Amino acid sequence: MKIYFYSNQYLNNKDARDIITHFKKIGVEVSSNLDSTKATGTEGMSLDKVDALVFQGEKLDTKASYLIALVLAQNKEVLCLLPHGAKPDSSLQDLGTDSKLAKKIHIELYDQENLKEKVLAFLKIIDSGDIRNLFSIKYTLRLSGKIADYLNWKADRQNIKKADWLRDQIQQIMQEDEQYSEFIKNKFQ
Repeated sequence: MKIYFYSNQYLNNKDARDIITHFKKIGVEVSSNLDSTKATGTEGMSLDKVDALVFQGEKLDTKASYLIALVLAQNKEVLCLLPHGAKPDSSLQDLGTDSKLAKKIHIELYDQENLKEKVLAFLKIIDSGDIRNLFSIKYTLRLSGKIADYLNWKADRQNIKKADWLRDQIQQIMQEDEQYSEFIKNKFQ
């Protein structure tokens, strides 16, 4: 899972560090405008390659508005984390009134006690979405001649494509793997 995290609060932002830490503990790949090893912006991760955008701050700035609009246009999820007591911008409220966009944008007020809970709840939404089940990731696999012959033979006998047969085999292994099932159950705890 890949997340782009944007915050317009640059100085001493403990909440942003905590959010990024929560993501990384779970194994989420995070890129951020706050990353000190990269230039600010989205150079670390192309927005078309992320699963969602998370914004944290009291008010939207121009860049946050642009990023939110871009990610929503790609039909991806957006989480806006506002500190408790902050009033959502009118532009955020307007997005929430659109029936199609309201399903994709999640506006949450947080404090230190419930920050982790808000982040994990959002990750559960993304992880359970239909988009995660689409076959959209290309994977290069190097095989021996013997394995390639077997794949060709098996695909011909079952009258399916080699890639479909391999996907079916991997999905079957996933379903039967008890350790992986346990991992998935406890992934967001």
